[in-house]
Amino acid sequence: MRARDNPFTVQRLHAVPYRLSGLTWEEILERLAALRFRAALVGSHGRGKTTLLAELARRLAERGLRTRTVTLHEGDHRLSAAQRARLFRGLTLADVVFLDGAEQLGRLAWLEVRTRSRAAGGLVITSHRPGLLPTLHECHTTPGLLAGIVEDLAGVDEARRLPEAGELLARHGGNVRDALRELYDLCAGLTSSSAVGSSP
Repeated sequence: MRARDNPFTVQRLHAVPYRLSGLTWEEILERLAALRFRAALVGSHGRGKTTLLAELARRLAERGLRTRTVTLHEGDHRLSAAQRARLFRGLTLADVVFLDGAEQLGRLAWLEVRTRSRAAGGLVITSHRPGLLPTLHECHTTPGLLAGIVEDLAGVDEARRLPEAGELLARHGGNVRDALRELYDLCAGLTSSSAVGSSP
């Protein structure tokens, strides 16, 4: 299969919206307002926090709020000068600061974020653990969730020929992102279905 025809390309994955389970977007936004727009999206690796954050930004934009987003990666224990400028320069109450990966920051760097974001209308973060801010939503994954994403990307008929969603999710410890990467490799011919089935 040519790379551009692979249903699990990064571009196609980024187009998949976050699927809320057990509550509606109206409830999420009401809860965020009750928390004065200062809250955390919590969950382990690959549970959809970044996807949820992006969808939340779109929903807030529809309500006239601007969002400023910085994404931190492993080892980013402080903000760079460019990241500080992006997040804090000229903040107003119409701005909501989004910090993806807040658990990476050291204590002093996190204190700076808390302090300097007071000029904004809100601060929403993602974190692997609760406690930095009140939890707005905890991201979980289920076999049904993964199966639905696979069907949307590959189609129902092709999804039936791929490894079962529950087995995939169990093999990757609940990490949907890693499960979808495995499906990309399988469709690209980088791994065989027999090799996938025998993975620990």
